[in-house]
Amino acid sequence: MERIERRGTVGRGLRVGLLMACVPGLPWAALALGVALVEFVRGGDTGLAARDLRYGGLLTGGSLLAGVLMGLVLAGGLALSAPVLTRRWGLTLVGALLGALVFPVEFLVVAIGTDGAFAQLGATFLAWPFMTAVAALHSTDIAGRTRKRTWLWTPGRRPAPVAVGPVPEPRHGPS
Repeated sequence: MERIERRGTVGRGLRVGLLMACVPGLPWAALALGVALVEFVRGGDTGLAARDLRYGGLLTGGSLLAGVLMGLVLAGGLALSAPVLTRRWGLTLVGALLGALVFPVEFLVVAIGTDGAFAQLGATFLAWPFMTAVAALHSTDIAGRTRKRTWLWTPGRRPAPVAVGPVPEPRHGPS
């Protein structure tokens, strides 16, 4: 029987959710903020620069909020299914399903933050299966079944493993 480490499930889910949302969204935010900076420095159309600044802020904030939402859904779904599913592939399947279901939130953020630009929406749409795979591959770590991805686990002392059989009593004094 495997040990399930439940402490930190939400934190691990949030880390994966932020990864899933920020990888496709933050490059577009950086591009919008860079264009706004160039427009302000150049002294051109300040209305266009203000719009790009607003889009960059919308993409940054929206991606962070979408990542938190994705992480909470992943952590909650995997925490509920971990006691029921005994095999790791079951948790991987649940993680993939949850990741595929919550990724449209980031697609919506990119659609709003770029005014429906085709290139940005196309690239974000193409990231959907990859981010689903990210959720699937990290799901056993989120649920606490494995410790393959060390960046998900907070540093510190690991909890003691659960004893399966009878535990011998410690001896006191010389034997």
